[in-house]
Amino acid sequence: PQLNLMPMPAVVQFGTGRLHVQPSFSVAVEGSKDATLQRGVQRFIAELSLETGMPLKNKAPESANPSLVIHAEHGSEAVSRLGEDESYELAVTESGAKLTAPNSLGILHGLQTFLQLVGTSPGGFALPAVTIKDRPRFLWRGLLIDVGRHFIPLNVLKRNVDGMAAVKMNVLHLHLSDDQGFRVESKRLPKLHEMGSDGLYYTQVEVRELVSY
Repeated sequence: PQLNLMPMPAVVQFGTGRLHVQPSFSVAVEGSKDATLQRGVQRFIAELSLETGMPLKNKAPESANPSLVIHAEHGSEAVSRLGEDESYELAVTESGAKLTAPNSLGILHGLQTFLQLVGTSPGGFALPAVTIKDRPRFLWRGLLIDVGRHFIPLNVLKRNVDGMAAVKMNVLHLHLSDDQGFRVESKRLPKLHEMGSDGLYYTQVEVRELVSY
């Protein structure tokens, strides 16, 4: 069967049957539980709720028979760097799914693959039974956004980050200044943004907010 996945994983092995997504869908997190992973799981639950129209809630790790078990060996590094292990393995069966990875980065990628696998079936929303083993083909998978020449509001930049996450990109390059504009607030040389942006620039608070996001 054809899978609508982007990018296509390195290894895909099909099983039989489907895993149905019910209102009782639950997630159990084992192993490392750093802040990156926990935020990623909360985003995953929210996105799956939007995708299915069901108000899903993440249940406690001790909940019986979780729909998805997540296990990371350790957390991600405090500051991301090229060359970190971003691999993961996702196994989906009729009775449940398990996502394992060496660290939180792999878990985040695997959760996006899980979301892409969800589709409609005669019995409702479901995923095909499949085992996926994946790792990036390229270390640097970047997107350049030139806000120096054409200002883009903060909420639109965040939406671009969401899109990057969906297709497992890992580097955002913001082009913040050029002849057409100086787009970030300067405390020491304020005329740069006051006279060089037509009032269209990001405050330092907004830049920190985007980095955190």
